[in-house]
Amino acid sequence: MRDRPTLTLSVLLAVTLVATVAPPASASPTSSGERFQPSVTYDLSVTDAERDAIHAEVEALAGRVSSARAGDGTYNPLSLVGAMLDGSSYDSISRGGTAATEYPFPVSNTEANQNEYDRKVAKLAWVVKLATDLGFPVVVQRQADKYVYAEIGDPDAPEMVMALSHLDSPTSSVSPAQLARWRDADGNLGTPGAYHSPYVQDGWVYGAGIQDDSGPTLATLLAAKALLKAGLPLDRRIRIVMGIYEDGGPGTPTAANTANFQSIPYNSNPSFYDNWAYKNLNREETPIAAYTSDSRFPVIVGNSGSVTPAVSMSLSADSAKAFRLTDATAGVTLREGDPTLKDIAYGSTTQIASRAIFTLDVAGAGSAERDRFVSAIVAAATTKGWLPAASGTTPKVQTTISGDSLTLEINTDVAMEMPTPQYGKNAVVWGMFLLSKGLGSLGDTAADMQLKKAADGIADLFFRDGVEGEAYIGKYMGIPANLLRNTSNGTPNLTFALMGNINSETPTRFYTDASGSLSMPMYVRSMHLNAADSGQATAAVTDAFQSKGFTIGSLGSPIGAGLYVTHDNPLTALQFGSYQASIDHSPQEFADPYSLRDVVYPQGTTGGTLASNFRNKMTAFGAVIPGNERWWHTANERMKVDSAVQMTKIMADGMLEMARYSGPAGAKFIWADMPGLNADRADLDLLDVTIGTYKDASPTVGANQLGNQALLGATSFNIPMWNGRGNTAPTQAAFALGHEPGGVYLPLNDAEYLNNSYVAPMRLEFKVERPDHMSDAAWAKFVAGGYGGFQFNILVGGAVVPLAVPAGQSADKYFSSRISATNPNAIYLSVNLAITDAPYAGVKPVLADSKTDLYKLNPTYLASNPDPFPGRGAVEQRGFFVFGDGQKNAEFSSPDAVYVTVANAAVDAKPSAVVKKLKGNTNELTITVKQTRIDGSESAVTGTFTINNNAAGTYTVGDYKVYVDTKGNTQVRSISIV
Repeated sequence: MRDRPTLTLSVLLAVTLVATVAPPASASPTSSGERFQPSVTYDLSVTDAERDAIHAEVEALAGRVSSARAGDGTYNPLSLVGAMLDGSSYDSISRGGTAATEYPFPVSNTEANQNEYDRKVAKLAWVVKLATDLGFPVVVQRQADKYVYAEIGDPDAPEMVMALSHLDSPTSSVSPAQLARWRDADGNLGTPGAYHSPYVQDGWVYGAGIQDDSGPTLATLLAAKALLKAGLPLDRRIRIVMGIYEDGGPGTPTAANTANFQSIPYNSNPSFYDNWAYKNLNREETPIAAYTSDSRFPVIVGNSGSVTPAVSMSLSADSAKAFRLTDATAGVTLREGDPTLKDIAYGSTTQIASRAIFTLDVAGAGSAERDRFVSAIVAAATTKGWLPAASGTTPKVQTTISGDSLTLEINTDVAMEMPTPQYGKNAVVWGMFLLSKGLGSLGDTAADMQLKKAADGIADLFFRDGVEGEAYIGKYMGIPANLLRNTSNGTPNLTFALMGNINSETPTRFYTDASGSLSMPMYVRSMHLNAADSGQATAAVTDAFQSKGFTIGSLGSPIGAGLYVTHDNPLTALQFGSYQASIDHSPQEFADPYSLRDVVYPQGTTGGTLASNFRNKMTAFGAVIPGNERWWHTANERMKVDSAVQMTKIMADGMLEMARYSGPAGAKFIWADMPGLNADRADLDLLDVTIGTYKDASPTVGANQLGNQALLGATSFNIPMWNGRGNTAPTQAAFALGHEPGGVYLPLNDAEYLNNSYVAPMRLEFKVERPDHMSDAAWAKFVAGGYGGFQFNILVGGAVVPLAVPAGQSADKYFSSRISATNPNAIYLSVNLAITDAPYAGVKPVLADSKTDLYKLNPTYLASNPDPFPGRGAVEQRGFFVFGDGQKNAEFSSPDAVYVTVANAAVDAKPSAVVKKLKGNTNELTITVKQTRIDGSESAVTGTFTINNNAAGTYTVGDYKVYVDTKGNTQVRSISIV
């Protein structure tokens, strides 16, 4: 039939929605210690074999060397370590300045900013060469002083996932005080240019930007290169965007200045310069899902609120007692042979105490009591594995007695930052635990000491049963179970960093004999959804400390400042699950993060990341692995080579997982010129689309709708319109308001909304996967269209509406297909839809001028200037099936289902035969052909023949010609279809 397109295409045969929302899980471990399970989960697609292949490619690209200096020729420049060394050899410190107000908006190049423009242009030119030399098929740079991106995957894939990170570093690491701390490869202090003279030594890579964020950004590039080499199947394109102005970048041109060049409806400025250059200046494609490598694993979901109360207790009642505390200080741990470790204290993320020194007066104690006290501490430390110290290392626990003074020093060996106290190793907590054991050994002598009360209290709140971890999210503080974590993804609602704000190499005092008062700052971070929940939780915390005899400052009701993605976004579950799978795959290789696996969950961060300008589509994923030290914004910035390789493997795993469809379909949003319809909001940046948007709707399509067709794929979806471009990180309260005033979605009383009929043109794509029952020959025939053409339909209120091309028009305008370059068992089929935010009034096929690249110059600019990118924003005529989604509600919704079918033809046939002896010289031959159809169902066709003597020969059974060979008159030797 002319009005039903028949193309040589095949479509999705089996779809599985892998992003699932399970029933709500327990909000915390049960009393029996059962591990918390988030309610939003994700069924990963990357297999163990694929993970092996990815990790092997990363190892091949690692370029490990025992020692090297940038430019010395001893390393492979196209390796991970080589790229990190060469990249950090460029002085890409962001020293500020301004951007011009006219296209191409170059940054200033002055003595004050040490020729910012020239320095950034040089590094980006190197990045372009690196990506090209690595063999990326697509390498793009729009302006010499701005971002570069590389891309892999099928160019025709409608969706793209992205890693967008930055190659620069801040001035905070090169202040005069910091420059004096930088050491060159020979260990010399203050050598000019040491910060951009990177080197490898003792298993570490040193240099500005190695950890924040040039090194991790280049790791994303090498992760994509590993995927390119592995050639594993992916459905979406992968784009690696490398910006260069995240830290202290130039002033962002105004939205009005940008609009003088680029026409962007509903324009607003992102807060980050790199995001402005990507989203506004060049109006690049918005990803369906993304991450920035500029924070921590496993995944950062947004910004947290914070408060820093003091935890105090008077110890004056101990003034006349033996073992009274006379001094207590906290700082950064010491490590044998590592003189630069102290510099970590000067980073912008201040430390929790990883070193603590307690001094006690033991004048009133005899030698037996002193020995008993020390023996109890040594025994407890030995039981915990802190003693004995390995040869050549700084002991984690040391006790010394000099005269009547006893000193207990704790060095945890790993410097820990305040945002992740749940990873343990708090030296003050360790010290209090040991003091509790030591004082406890003295019996009645110390039973009523305030110091013991304080030590017992801290040990019980943060070290119960000798375990840290979840104690730092308030497990033992009486917080209601449902408020310990977000039930969707496990994000801790509160974290407690006791004795935080260590920001100097000189230890900080938290007790002096003169004051008589123990006073410890506690850095509390909050990701609670609202003040009521936060207030209830913090009230429990206050009660817990007061019950132990402490005074605690006001906690207020801090809540999370903003979310990059909603807590129930399956992107978080995907990345969290992928991270866990990466470390579970090789526990020995990932020993440090694996040891923390049970206390690692998604979390918030302070400060901002590039993810904050990609609402509900981007998180921070990396770069710091749980348990690793966080070096940033400080002298002697560094990363372990092993950690760099681990990070790259985790990133590559996560990239591949994001690049796979999580449901039956994906879509490319398109601008189209349709009379009476406004397509300006048909932009992924203005639509709340996530990787879980396209749901499996196959159960909705019943046998009555299918007839003799095989269902190949069905989807349903709902897509709200944002109130503006995704340049902000809204609070949970704003998400909860939805379309209401103050909500994240387009208000239903908006004047423009009321006066426009919005439309979302899209290319909806179904994935085609070869079913297990289909042979090579049958699959090849299916791909070639040998089993008939497909049929697209929509299901509206139980009625089937075929999507029919008008007579005389080409089906190619409305439908398209692609074949996977990486998966011979998958192809893809697309249909162009245009869904309006209006009541349903039937389907209308429309031809319209449209474009997939939304680049559009301001006509005033174009009137007197050449188009700098004449190949962009090309208009093409496409056919669309236009229909209303049912109601005008600022959302684009599918009907009950959009689905595709094909004639349920037989794709496999297996004959069998039986010969039955009859009277006389005749026999009865029964031939059965068992057929397997496209949908996997089975049927049979049978033919019965009366024959004389020998049954050998060819017979017609239904549509089949069957040859039967016999042995004698009644025994079938072989049978085949001819």
